[in-house]
Amino acid sequence: MTDETQDKKVDDSRSFTGQSIRELIEKTFLAGMGAAALTKDRVQELVEDLVYRGQLSSEEGREVVERLVSRSREEARSVLKKADSSLQGAYRDIGLPTRREFEDLDFRLRQLEMRVQLLEKAAEAQAEDRPGE
Repeated sequence: MTDETQDKKVDDSRSFTGQSIRELIEKTFLAGMGAAALTKDRVQELVEDLVYRGQLSSEEGREVVERLVSRSREEARSVLKKADSSLQGAYRDIGLPTRREFEDLDFRLRQLEMRVQLLEKAAEAQAEDRPGE
């Protein structure tokens, strides 16, 4: 076996190992901690440790961090959307108005208050115009 062939086998095994390690890292993080719970700093620390140990290249480490953080954000958005939907359903079930409905009612109430004030002022002005009646 020539040195070139041996170097190629080492590179191939490193590539395979790097790919396997990246997949293992992703699966472990996403399954063990939950994608929504990941923080970029924690992921960065763990990946830097793997880079330091030589199990990942710097470029592979950056890719892993970017991919995990992106997936974490997507998962967090999805969880928040589902939670919001569930809360809206619960509010409807118990008869609570949504924020928009509440704001609409508040606006209408203010309009009615303003109209009442205008009517009261108009009635006072009419009473002043007709003294002694």
